[in-house]
Amino acid sequence: MTKAASPSSFAEKRSRQKADKLIQAAQSALASGNAADALARAQQAMSTAPGYGPALMMMAQIHRATGNLNEAAQLLQSACNLPDSKIDYFRELAGIFASASRYDLVQQILFAAIRKFPTHGQTYSDLGVYLIQSEHITQGITILEKAVSFSPDNWQALNNLGAALLKVGREKEALEYLARAEEIGPDDPERRTSNLLQLGEAKRHMGDLEGAQECFRKVIAQNPTSGRAWHDLADVMKFEPDSPEIKMMNDILNDTDIVLQKVDREMIGFALGKAYIDSKDPKQAIHHLDAANALRRQDFAENTPTQKAYDSKIACGRVRAIADYFPAELFKDLPQQDDNGPAHAFIVGMPRCGSTLTEQILGSHPETLATGELRTFPKFKDRLFGTLFPSQPEDHDKIGNSALLAELAKSYREEVHAMYPPTPATKLIIDKMLGNFSWVGLILLSVPGAKIIHCRRNPVDTCLSCYSKRFANLQVYTCNQTELGEFYRAYEDLMTHWRAVLPKDQFIEINYEDLVTNIEPEARRLIDFLGLPWDGAMLDFHKTERSVRTASAAQVRQGLYQTSVERWKPYAPYIKPLLKALGIKPD
Repeated sequence: MTKAASPSSFAEKRSRQKADKLIQAAQSALASGNAADALARAQQAMSTAPGYGPALMMMAQIHRATGNLNEAAQLLQSACNLPDSKIDYFRELAGIFASASRYDLVQQILFAAIRKFPTHGQTYSDLGVYLIQSEHITQGITILEKAVSFSPDNWQALNNLGAALLKVGREKEALEYLARAEEIGPDDPERRTSNLLQLGEAKRHMGDLEGAQECFRKVIAQNPTSGRAWHDLADVMKFEPDSPEIKMMNDILNDTDIVLQKVDREMIGFALGKAYIDSKDPKQAIHHLDAANALRRQDFAENTPTQKAYDSKIACGRVRAIADYFPAELFKDLPQQDDNGPAHAFIVGMPRCGSTLTEQILGSHPETLATGELRTFPKFKDRLFGTLFPSQPEDHDKIGNSALLAELAKSYREEVHAMYPPTPATKLIIDKMLGNFSWVGLILLSVPGAKIIHCRRNPVDTCLSCYSKRFANLQVYTCNQTELGEFYRAYEDLMTHWRAVLPKDQFIEINYEDLVTNIEPEARRLIDFLGLPWDGAMLDFHKTERSVRTASAAQVRQGLYQTSVERWKPYAPYIKPLLKALGIKPD
């Protein structure tokens, strides 16, 4: 703990005045690129006024600029421990560790900063963002709310809180903060663009597709090459063959005078793919989707310091190997639902399998709480069982460790209840993280009374729909037709295993094609499986006022439609690699 600053003597004040002049000279030298002169001036300042915070800060900035991060961090730590330390010292130190991706240390430093400067809104805002990035969602939102309370006119704090609330489905609150940020109207065009995109996303999730379009069009008017704006606009509008937007996007991609960022070219490509799908031009749709997916796939073509190259054979092998760790005998005596709150159901499957429709139908029941796609279970699985689980012989012992399983269930339920507090009427909480299909066995072994809903759809329709979407959370296997087919078959093999070994009263399968043609019988079958009474609101699911945060957000507002059944057949000549990988011969 730092001591309170004592009054400075006259001599000390004179020394600091001299040091301030040397610091100004060092700043000028550093700004002009003369690091050696800046270093000399800063050293003089430190000699003139030993232990003077601004001199330590200046020396640290010089070391940081010249790549000597360890020296810079040590100087700033000394500055932070001074009785008269300043918030800037903490923030500079946090910036150094952030540049080294040491986000755990960043959080420690910013927590120390707000203990010493408990009303500095911007620091709360930065800390909240880092907490959410490390998946401490509830704590991050609480910190961001404090940021706004201390700095109600801070654009960045408002924007950060709005974005965080958007992540957990609190769109109405998110809209309030994002609208306030929009009113403040930052001078920085990039910030305004970011805010408009988030506003549009919030409106899309709430079903206000016209409002969402308006936001995305405003961004395009300001920046016609914004790939994100075109991509998001395409998601909320229906194109016709003569829609002017199609020509505008093609002109941008084909204009050699326009220097497009890779991500913008990629996202406009996905938008054009959607436009040509709407316009019933399969050849052009796949042409643009092939190009866009190839660009995205490049990011995982080689090993980098932060990630490994994607290898389809390894990825598919890991999916299939999960079955070896979960034999049938494990599921003979599963933990039963207790009285500690609502039961839990998990919707699993491949992306684009009809899961959002299933969730919306179930979420319309007054005794359910639909939470969307939660990272919670896989996050705690990674922390408690390891990121490579299951792959080692000792993982068999982990699966049989009742204390570890109980800790997984406790951690999962506590975080879900904190993010989505159930009401007294809530009997069932629904988690739609589709990738949990890998952890179905672990879910049933750990979460008492959990039930699994496996959503299925025609394999080619599923894969074609995956191929047409640029998922916010990248699924690398969707970026190549052959790899997509290979992954689907591995997923199918694992689901065949779960189907064979899981108890029928805790595992059910729903076919998308049956659901859209016979909604009431299928909905009744589902609700009986879940042990809830029938409610007619489930048939009016598209009228339910709840957020939808997946790639199907726009479609699910339309009610039932069957245009996505056997959608793939006109595309057959252009998706031969996918069909071959799936083992399907077109008619």
